Amino acid sequence: MSSLGLVISISVPVLLFLLVALFISKQHQKTVSQRAQIRVLKEFIAELAEALEFLVKVDNQTEIQSLVFERIKQLNQRYIASLPKNERGGANAVDIAELEHKLNEGGDKKRILKSDREIRYAKKQFSKIIKSFGPMIKNRSASEATILEFRRYLRISILEMEVDSFSAQGDVAAQRGDVTTASGYYKAARKLLIEFNMQYPEKNQRVKALADKTASLFKGGKPQGSNSLADELSKEKTNEKDQHGFPSDPTQDNKQTF
Repeated sequence: MSSLGLVISISVPVLLFLLVALFISKQHQKTVSQRAQIRVLKEFIAELAEALEFLVKVDNQTEIQSLVFERIKQLNQRYIASLPKNERGGANAVDIAELEHKLNEGGDKKRILKSDREIRYAKKQFSKIIKSFGPMIKNRSASEATILEFRRYLRISILEMEVDSFSAQGDVAAQRGDVTTASGYYKAARKLLIEFNMQYPEKNQRVKALADKTASLFKGGKPQGSNSLADELSKEKTNEKDQHGFPSDPTQDNKQTF
């Protein structure tokens, strides 16, 4: 055998081996990438479902809840379709039936948030809901006008919850005679309203009411009109968790459950 024939006889099998190895490597990378995308999608669906469960607990706008639930079902179908065929049977990113049951059952509506942690958690969940609206316009699940209306409603709702929380904490401080703390909470609540970049009928009324509360503190009186919120903030302080699953202990850093 000539030298050229020897080289060819050796190099061809090596080249074939390298090509097969390269193909296998690319297939493995593709599989790993697909698995990563599936995992990200599943985590996103779970987070959106958590946000929906929270929304059901604190708000009674069923149209928004139903729209978000439909979005979760769409994403869940995409998740199932992205799985290998032998893994699709009975697969779900979240328990759709349980989520639908919670949606239909509803729950007690939480009037105020009792700590900064609850406020941060609520704003995070509302933000997830609002961000989920974008694709709904593109896939025609809802009109642009409807989505704009829902976004406005949710932004005002979370603002009102935060304002109620600060106002109630101010009322509690005022009831124990702590004028400085009370006025600080009222000022924070007014600041939220004033800096909010949307107008709605109750906004100016609430700003004025908070200003009146602050003025009454320095006149030796007590603020009027929100005792029920203050009472709600003050009750059940000794429980490990309140009825909505929020830890009463501010040192806890666990995921909220509902």
